[in-house]
Amino acid sequence: MGLLCFTGCGSAGKSGGAGDILAPAEYMKMLQSDEKAYLLDVRRADEYAAGHLPGAALLDVTDSVAFARGVELLDKEKNIYIYCRSGRRSRKAADILTAKGFKVTDMQGGYNAWKETFNK
Repeated sequence: MGLLCFTGCGSAGKSGGAGDILAPAEYMKMLQSDEKAYLLDVRRADEYAAGHLPGAALLDVTDSVAFARGVELLDKEKNIYIYCRSGRRSRKAADILTAKGFKVTDMQGGYNAWKETFNK
């Protein structure tokens, strides 16, 4: 899981056109056991700098030009695990990535839910 230097998340277990949405614990379990996983943070650079999941690459979905360029560099053989702060931006990113043929898993509640789940 490398770092792309480019400058919201839904309901548990739900599957739809834009991939699966999993609760943080289930998301992390799948991520850690997936040999083809690629972890992608779709927040802004300042949010990423303030804290992010270990090993996450940054690709800001709100910068449509940089996001489109970054997506072109992603490996379609990888399973993309995405998250944002709370959910809205990662759903937008999931829609884009799924439409381009990627397998996407989104974290319900995003980084906020991850912190609440794992930083108790």
